[in-house]
Parts: sequence; structure tokens; C-alpha cells
Amino acid sequence: MEKNFPFWSDEVEAPSYPALGEDLEVDVAIVGGGIVGMHCAYRLKGSGLRTVVLEARRIGQQATGRSTAKVTTQHGRKYEKLIRSFGREGALAYADANEGAILEIARLAESMEGKAGLEQRDAYIYAVDDKEALQLEQEAEAARSLGLPADLVHDAGLPFPTTALLKYRGQFQFDPYRYILGLAGLVGHETPIYEQSRVTSWGEGSRCHLEVNGRTVTAQHVIFATQMPIINEGLHFAKAFPFAHPIVAAPLPPDRRLDGMFISVGSPSHSLRTAERDGKTYLIAVGGEYKGGDTKQQQDMLTDLRAFLRQHFGIEEFSHCWTNEDFRPMDGAAFVGPAERDSKLLVATGFDAWGISQGVVAADILADRLLGRTNEAAMLFDSTRIKPVSGAVEFTKGNLEAAANLFGERLLQRASVPVKSIAPGEAGIVSHGGDLLAVRRDEKGTLIAHSAVCTHMGCALGWNAIDRTWDCSCHGSRFDELGEVISGPAVAPLQQRSAPDEDDEGA
Repeated sequence: MEKNFPFWSDEVEAPSYPALGEDLEVDVAIVGGGIVGMHCAYRLKGSGLRTVVLEARRIGQQATGRSTAKVTTQHGRKYEKLIRSFGREGALAYADANEGAILEIARLAESMEGKAGLEQRDAYIYAVDDKEALQLEQEAEAARSLGLPADLVHDAGLPFPTTALLKYRGQFQFDPYRYILGLAGLVGHETPIYEQSRVTSWGEGSRCHLEVNGRTVTAQHVIFATQMPIINEGLHFAKAFPFAHPIVAAPLPPDRRLDGMFISVGSPSHSLRTAERDGKTYLIAVGGEYKGGDTKQQQDMLTDLRAFLRQHFGIEEFSHCWTNEDFRPMDGAAFVGPAERDSKLLVATGFDAWGISQGVVAADILADRLLGRTNEAAMLFDSTRIKPVSGAVEFTKGNLEAAANLFGERLLQRASVPVKSIAPGEAGIVSHGGDLLAVRRDEKGTLIAHSAVCTHMGCALGWNAIDRTWDCSCHGSRFDELGEVISGPAVAPLQQRSAPDEDDEGA
């Protein structure tokens, strides 16, 4: 039976950490227990800075633990665009920083139980027609000019025809959840880690103050390692827009093989890697991009992915299915550093689906800033930069789509469905009394309703039938079935509402 949660955390016995139950005074508060937060904690270990990690849910189970965990400098068709936007010097800083990050991950994974599933693999971008092959030739030239181990090849054993592949030699893949648990083990004896400890308010003065579980954490600096910062300072929710992908796992049929990590040039994209579990080889595959909260787009991308795997790998049944979300920065480089110039609130966001290596780069930049050290990549990823960019058209399109969600679906109520169309165990948006409701019917047939308006900035939500969450396409907030926040920038839960009548037809 297919499981609707990530392959990585299935049947893993993870240590639990306590919820914060007392006031704390520290030098550095790290908000978020994913790859950025835990690497920051590791880098600050032994520095003399009193540090604490505050995780709203469980360590490693959010974006990092939902990723495909490719540990690589191969970030799609990235380097030609970086050279165009930031010049060769900026692109070189990006390449060098990410190369250093994958070596650091590999070094740390070697010391963990089972090496956190670390395996060396080549990483490929593949083309299926002549136009895409030409694009790969241009990307290969850019990558090689930066000293990256990239070469064009014409075959890598894929079970479908390709016109060219850009191969990055000597990359890695790993188990992201076991890796984060391993990092927690490396820092936990010195750095307190708290789970189920959501930050709900904050203030910045001579020192920063966080409200967590009704307690106060006072810190000299706060690192918001929450994928999208939950703070409005710096307006980073307007500088990086959200997108999502469906992901599936399935045992790889014995007559099929996959030697390497792969991603397509074309759209909808397909990303492939393998993983070993209990003596079996699993295929982990990612489908095309869609806007979070768009139920139809999500289903279309999942249907396309399943059909692709059925056709080329003979896979009919899947063991796991889930989604992951990331944020695309306005100019192709993540935002890392102070939320605003000279602020004590630090952020890291906009990894554009390549957050494993970039998360470590971000952690290094933030840790070096706190330790008074120079970081060569800090200027490229400057979180306060303002600069005209070649990617502005695509970014503006993304934000216009977000605005359409706010003013179109919110006011015209296009997304609503009749209550009677919601089957037991399912959910949908219902228009009722001039309001939009997020309505779920439990297995017994009882209706449970919340406001379908995101508590961050009032955008309309959509139902994610894979993860069973309410998702916001404007700025990426996600809420569980009970209306509680999963990830921000929202920090407040959805407001409860009275359930509509069964004969409500919606709009």
C-alpha cells in the first residue's frame, strides 16, 4: 500500500528532543532543524557562543527530509545563467562554495552510522532532442570554464533515448533524514535542541526576544533557518516565490538499472536517483514543477510522473508518494545574511530546489558572520542586495501568479466546490456566506471547517491531496488537516469555522 509520507523517515527510530519549557538566554538562537540550522549549530560548536536550536516540529522532517538528497554541484542549467547575471567572478564563487559544501557533507557522513547512506555517484543532466542538446553544450562550456568536473557524453544507460548528457563526475547522494539525525548527535551534547518549539513572535532591540511555547528566548543573534523566513523584515517572501514537485519511491524492477543521478532539461522535468533499503534498490523520482495549492496542477504533474516511470521503468506500484516545496530567488542566487542591513536577525532562503549543498554554503556564511570571519561567497548571496537581473521577467511572472491567487481566487472564489462533492477522508475549498472555507470530511463523514485564508497575508489556500495539507501558493505557507502551521512564513493557525450545510453548492 502506498504511503503518503517521505521514504527517508519511514520506519526510522529517531531520538526525540524535549519541547522548550523554560526561559533561555543565549548568544545565538537557531530557528529550524534542517540542513541550514543543524550545520550552523555544528559550525558554532566549540566557538564559545551559547547556541540553541528551536525546531517547530521534528528535526530533519521538513524540507531537508523531504528532498531527493543529491549532494552535487550539478544544479540543472545553472552556470550559464549565473555568468550572465553575476559575471564569471560571481559564478565562480557559487561553484567553489558548493564544491566545498559537498566535500564537507561527505566528510561528515563518513563519521555517521551507516555513513548516512552516502554513495558516490555521477550526476547527469539529459537532453532528449537536438534543441536541448544545444542547451547542454552551452551549459557544459560554462561549467568547464569554472573548473567544474563536467563533460558531455552520449550515453549513460538510461532506458529511453537521449541526444546528449552533461555528466558531473564524482558527486554524491545520501539519506537526508539520517544525515540530519547524525548532525544532531554530533552537536546535541553541547547545543540544546528543542522540538515542538515553534517561534510565534519576535522582537529586535539591544537583544532579540523570541516567544516559544509561552516562554521567552533572549539572544544576541537569531538565525531563521526555516526555508522561507517567518519574519517580515527584509520582505524576502517578495524576493523568492514558492513552487513544488511530487515525489515517489518504488522498488526498482530487477531487470532495470540506474547508475547515477539524473535530471531532464525539458519540462515537465523528471529527476531520478536510487536508494538502498533492506536489501532492495528503490527508485526515487521527482516530477514536474507546479504552484503549491493548485490541486489540478499537482495532479497533472503526478499523473505525468507515474506514466513516465511506468513507460520507461515498468513500475506499476509505488511504495511512497509525497511533495516538497522550495523557493526560487529573483536573480538565481539565494539570500543569505542579515534580514536587513546590520540586523541581528539572519536569514537563508531561495535555494531553488538545490538546498542540500546550498544549505551548507548558507550555514557557513552565517556562522562565519557570527564568528567574525571572511566568507568568499557572502557577497554573491548578500541577503540585502538590490540589483536589476536577467531573471526578473520569470520572477515577475511568478509573483503575478501569486497576486492572481490573492485577488482572483480570494475575491472571485474560483476554487470552490460543492460540499457534497467532498468524500470521506477528502477535502476542498467551499464558498459559504461570502467566505472561503477549508473543509475536510473525516472517515466518519463529519465535516470540519477552517478559514481558507492564509494567516500570513490573506491569500487563498488549496488542498494538497498527497500530503493532506492546506497550501498557500502566494508565499508558501502550509497547514495540516487541523489547521496548525507546518511551515511559514505563517506562524498562526487557521481560524476555525462552522461547517457548511451539506447542500451548499459553492461558487
